[in-house]
Formats: sequence, C-alpha cells, structure tokens
Amino acid sequence: MEHVYEYCARQNRPFNATNLADALQKEGIKKAAAQRYLDTLVSDNRLSLTERGKTKVYFAIQPENVLPKEKINEMEHAVKTKQEQILTKKQELQSKRKELMQQKNQISVKEIREETTKMTKENGEIVNKMKPFKEKLMAQQQQQQKDAEDSSKMGGKDALKDAMKTQKEIEKKFVTYCETWLKRKRAFRDITATIVEGSNVKMKDLMKQLEIETDEANEVDEKEFRSLLDELKKKMRAEEIRKMNKKRKATA
Repeated sequence: MEHVYEYCARQNRPFNATNLADALQKEGIKKAAAQRYLDTLVSDNRLSLTERGKTKVYFAIQPENVLPKEKINEMEHAVKTKQEQILTKKQELQSKRKELMQQKNQISVKEIREETTKMTKENGEIVNKMKPFKEKLMAQQQQQQKDAEDSSKMGGKDALKDAMKTQKEIEKKFVTYCETWLKRKRAFRDITATIVEGSNVKMKDLMKQLEIETDEANEVDEKEFRSLLDELKKKMRAEEIRKMNKKRKATA
C-alpha cells in the first residue's frame, strides 16, 4: 500500500484503479488490489477522492498553497462548460452525418438531368404519337357524322359500320397513349417538385438548368387532351354497359 501511495504522490496526477494497476503491474498489483489500496488511503486521509458518475478518481492531497479553492471551482466550472460544449458538438456532428447519409441516398444532379431528359423525350414522343390520332379522331368523328347522313339517304350500312370500327380503334389507341403521357407527366412533376423543395430553386430556373422544354412551352394544351380523354372514357364505359345489358337480355 505504501508503494501505491508513494507512486500517486510522486506522479501527482489523478488515477483510477484501472490505470493505476496498469502502471504498477510490474509490481504485481492488480485492479482489485489497487482499488482496495486506494479506498484505504482515502479512509486514512492520505489521498483525495472525486466521483464523476460511476468513475472514482483518486489523487494526492494538495497543499493549500497549490491552488486556491476559488480557482479550483472556476476550473471545475470550465471543465463542465467544455463537456457541455463537446456534447453539443457531438450532437451536431451526428446530425450532419445523418444529413450526409440522406444526401448520399438522393440522386445526383447529373442523374436527375439524365432521368428528366429521358422522360421529357419519351413524353414528347408520346405527344407526337397522340397528335395524329387526335387529328384522325376529330376527322373520323366528322366523317362518321357525314357517313351517317349519307347512309340515311343511301342506305349504306356497311360503310358506316367500317367507319365506326376504325374510329373505335383510333379512340382506344388515343386513350392508351394519353393515359401513359399523363402518368409520366405526373411523375415528372413529383420529381421536380421534390428537387425544388429541397434546393430552394425556382421551377423556372430548374427547367433552364436542366435544359428541359415543357409541354406548355411547346403549346401542348393538357386540359384539351384531358377533356377529350374523359369524353372517350365515358363513351367507352357506356358502350361496355350497353353490351353487358344486351348480353344479359340475350341470356335471360
């Protein structure tokens, strides 16, 4: 025990049982013995003890003229302040790491540009495919009206039947292309809205940075296509109901 006391007094720095046992392992002193000697020296008022949480820190009793009590209190307060600052910095670091991981999981600007360019190109191709169908559909409706008038005069049922069949095929293709275009357009809007919200960039500036030409810039009227799509879907649904009722009556 005297060897422990002399070592602590000579080193004149804080120890706990673990690092004291490490320092005196050559002397055959293990952690349990070191803890027992330290507690005994404290009981004999030969060492001082400070408890920090679950950790016991032992050090040699200092002469009164080494440091004034006020200075010790000031230093302890400074240590506490530094510990609080370290804790705050650790929390900030953890938050930054979490934010960094979230950013790593997000797609890059290059990937966004490639994806939006691809979607814009595909949407443009779909719109281009829909335009002739729309024109044919409008022309077919006019022709059907004319054929109906002619057939009523001339009794040409076969020509009217063929015209109606052709129109239904055109309407079906138009509905398919239009729904695909609107679905992709909605996905594109969701992606760009997320980018704008996360980067505080205006939509107009984002489109300019990504070199994207919007449908609106090319004078594509979405409302017009939606209106025509709704009308065709109602018409197709009504036709399905009419066929079901006809079939039900035939089997009744």
